[in-house]
Amino acid sequence: MFLKTPRASTDQRVRSLLQKAARRGYVKVVELALARLDASGDKAWLRSRAIVITFEECWPLAASLSIGRELSSKRDALNKVARAAKQKDAAGLGALAYAYREGDQSTLACAPDPPLLKIVSEALSRPDVFFRSIQGQAKSDEASAIVWSAENYLPAATWEWDKACILAGALLAAAGSIPATMPSDPLSGPFPYWTALDKHTPEGKDALSEVAKRLGSSYRQLIWASFYCESARVNQLLPSPWWEAERTWRLGRAGLSLSTAQELWSRARPLVQQSLQEGSESLKKFVESTAETNRPPTQIKLV
Repeated sequence: MFLKTPRASTDQRVRSLLQKAARRGYVKVVELALARLDASGDKAWLRSRAIVITFEECWPLAASLSIGRELSSKRDALNKVARAAKQKDAAGLGALAYAYREGDQSTLACAPDPPLLKIVSEALSRPDVFFRSIQGQAKSDEASAIVWSAENYLPAATWEWDKACILAGALLAAAGSIPATMPSDPLSGPFPYWTALDKHTPEGKDALSEVAKRLGSSYRQLIWASFYCESARVNQLLPSPWWEAERTWRLGRAGLSLSTAQELWSRARPLVQQSLQEGSESLKKFVESTAETNRPPTQIKLV
């Protein structure tokens, strides 16, 4: 069932796995997911996602972003993200700005700097005007490189919230100092494949829905508790006030605080993990089968 080769652009499990592995710093799992997605023909999505993941997980790395058609360029970008401590302010600012653009004024109450939120929100409608307005504001070559990357790669983003994240990275680079990137080891232990089966996959949705019923929780509360307490976990998080503001706002919209989300997830986690055990093992075998298929044949020495 799970080991059947998927059609291109349909395997949400492996797509989800790629980002979870990059967040947690598991380079080998990133390599496995990349190989599987490339083998299934998911090349256009891979290009777009490598760009978005860079801005979303550690936006200062966009200064050196160089994505071409070759798989190696996507591998290089994602390996840099995986090995780095994360800086998620572009993700937080972008998410809040997108929600504001959609009409949710409550985002302003959580925003560390409301004018920046409004600028990104307006930039979604007029990106050309936005980039013209910040040209020349960059105070360093690094900042200029991030702004260039954002403008160059913005068309590759599929969703409006992804575009907002890229625009946020450009504005953060032009508006202030850029946090230094630093290396970080992966989280300890083997990679937990079950975490890839989250709300973005059919298996994850079913498991979360069933566990929510068992615990008497709403599905909405459980998916956001699972996201911020599990799916969004990173190997190391550098100070990211915009990310923390977005998390506070999003959980608040679901009727949760960070502490109540953590309490809910502590009860739900073992149940979700148990429900997804079989799917987790199948996913692991599935991506590892690509490595076995692509492994060079053993050289037999004749004597």
